[in-house]
Amino acid sequence: MELTKKVPTTDKSQENNHLLRMLDRGIDDMEAGRELPLEDAFRKITELRDARRNARI
Repeated sequence: MELTKKVPTTDKSQENNHLLRMLDRGIDDMEAGRELPLEDAFRKITELRDARRNARI
């Protein structure tokens, strides 16, 4: 009989590696000139957020 509940844990090194890969891609995009003006970037973020919310419904 199991007396303790297993709590799911996340591997911090995997989270850190994922974050570092995202940062590397962002730096690569900036160096290659693939960045959006601030207003366009926020508009795109809003579109993606809305699409994600609508997909959940």
